[in-house]
Amino acid sequence: MSVGTALPHDAAALHVTGAAHYVDDIPVPDGTLSLAFGTSSVAHGRITGMDLGDVRSASGTIAVLTAGDLPCANDVSPSVHDEPLLADGKVHYLGQPLFLVVADTHLAARKAARIGKVGYKELPAILSIDDALAANSRFEEGPRTYLKGDVEAALAAARHVIEGSVELGGQEHFYLEGHAALALPQDSGDMIVHCSSQHPSEIQH
Repeated sequence: MSVGTALPHDAAALHVTGAAHYVDDIPVPDGTLSLAFGTSSVAHGRITGMDLGDVRSASGTIAVLTAGDLPCANDVSPSVHDEPLLADGKVHYLGQPLFLVVADTHLAARKAARIGKVGYKELPAILSIDDALAANSRFEEGPRTYLKGDVEAALAAARHVIEGSVELGGQEHFYLEGHAALALPQDSGDMIVHCSSQHPSEIQH
């Protein structure tokens, strides 16, 4: 058993020494444009209006895109198709992407993304596990129970039994590098995309 045993990650030395090569380390050609999201400042609500005039006129801004401007399906979910790239009418969580800024530098894109004016009609938000359970708001059919061995016998034979509960902020995964992508157009019309993802084929859609 590995419980209590230090097991180093296969690439740990690369990560802790700075030798690991990430998407953000790839040199970019001159003229590369950068993108940044403008995000929601409320946890739940309906969008009543977006004034992006200041964003469009900000220094370095090339373009500003909302859900209605996308030339493709407004969807980035892996299978259920219920997660829009840009919010379209309704906001479901704090920090949800609302619009996309294209600018001549990374800093210009981020700076412009912060100055959009968005109006909301706020709706009740579920902000705790207890509130979610009370409202029967859950993503899975749950609860799910996983068993191995005779649990009751193990508890009965245990020298000490400790009971309690733990709450922690949810996170879908814990990545070792920041989410980033670099798209390089080719003369053939193809696009080479470098992305910090364990599922690069999903990026293609």
